[in-house]
Amino acid sequence: MLAAEREELILIQATRYFAEFGLSAGTIELARRIGMTQPLLYKYFPTKEALLVKIYERLFPQNWGPELTEILEDESLALRERLTKFYQTFAASVLTYEHVRLFLFSGLTNNSLNARYYAILSEQFFTRIVMALRLEFLGRKTRRAIDDDEMELVQSLHAAIYHVAFRRWVHGLSEDTDWDGLIARKIDIFLDGAARTMEKVHAGRSRRPAKKTGAR
Repeated sequence: MLAAEREELILIQATRYFAEFGLSAGTIELARRIGMTQPLLYKYFPTKEALLVKIYERLFPQNWGPELTEILEDESLALRERLTKFYQTFAASVLTYEHVRLFLFSGLTNNSLNARYYAILSEQFFTRIVMALRLEFLGRKTRRAIDDDEMELVQSLHAAIYHVAFRRWVHGLSEDTDWDGLIARKIDIFLDGAARTMEKVHAGRSRRPAKKTGAR
């Protein structure tokens, strides 16, 4: 086996292993599962931490391909259809068994990777969703800084979608569940209440200065 092929094999097997057993799992058992010795494993990744960093870099990228942002910016689609398509695509391509469980384990260990990941989500997706909500419910686009209330509104939607993935990959709900249909219903619930919230947020803005929102 070529060195590059063996390194890829280690990453694939290690990703599944740590997703299943958590970040405290040892590398002796991992090496045994792969079919190699621990010293050979460390030849490719000198420490367990180095291996974990590489795994997280692959699962939590600095950016995704343009497909997801293009969906959010496609104003030929109604907002309900756009958000449904976006989150069904996001769930299928991003919220995998490995991604969801490693995100959970990372959060439990106070890992800074989760904060970096949310900063990326905010920049690439959440801000676009806020702008789409402004256009939909306020009838206009505005460059005014996004404030905490608007970001919290969008994060509540994202949390609802993530909860669907947690139920699938952590709680072990049936694979027969109509996941796309469940996501669509989450979007419906969100949008049915979002209009009033957006109106309330912007009605109160005249009484307080705008605030820039940092990463959460």
